[in-house]
Amino acid sequence: MRNNRGMMTIEACVIIPIIIFMTIMILWIGMLSYNRNAINSAVSVGLTLGASVPEKDNEEIVECVKNKTEELLDERLVLAEDPEINVTVTYGTIKTEVTATMESPPVPGMDVFRSEVWDLGQQKEIKRIRCSRLIRTFNRVERFMEEGMQRTSGMPEESDAGDSIAP
Repeated sequence: MRNNRGMMTIEACVIIPIIIFMTIMILWIGMLSYNRNAINSAVSVGLTLGASVPEKDNEEIVECVKNKTEELLDERLVLAEDPEINVTVTYGTIKTEVTATMESPPVPGMDVFRSEVWDLGQQKEIKRIRCSRLIRTFNRVERFMEEGMQRTSGMPEESDAGDSIAP
């Protein structure tokens, strides 16, 4: 019978670094997937919000989409730089482009996994809901009338006493 003392030590020296390496890579890939999904979700919600407000001007829609996307991404990304959000609104579409990066982990001794930058960017486009011109005009007139009523609500109303017939 041969002496097998020390065989478990040699096996452990080979297997334990592989297990640690695989665990760290799974964690990093999990963080990468989480960041990509968080950005994708924030962009989708922002675009949906922007498309659901057809009566606003382009600048208001850009501000609305950008604010909602920033709010959803605020301190939610793990080990990633702050994202840059660009929103463009045209007559028929709303387009959002998010640029963000995350550095990959340095793995010593393995050229395959050199420390580089992983791209987390997303680019999405959605059709803009547009009401007919008649409905938009009606809504503008209605808003104008409400603003006019609010401005004159503090003033006394005209009395109908001057219209009555005196005997």
